[in-house]
Amino acid sequence: MELYPTGSSLPDCSHACGPCFPCKRVMISFKCSTESCPIVYRCMCRGKYYHVPSN
Repeated sequence: MELYPTGSSLPDCSHACGPCFPCKRVMISFKCSTESCPIVYRCMCRGKYYHVPSN
């Protein structure tokens, strides 16, 4: 029997930046006037943002 974790998992950026190294996951939040603001993940390498690959 295989066990799968519940909930969402953090994105993997290990191959998202192409040949750029090191490619790291960063969290980006927005300033909002409401109580809750969206938080997104992006991959970053040498100051450039890359989209997180979808699974």
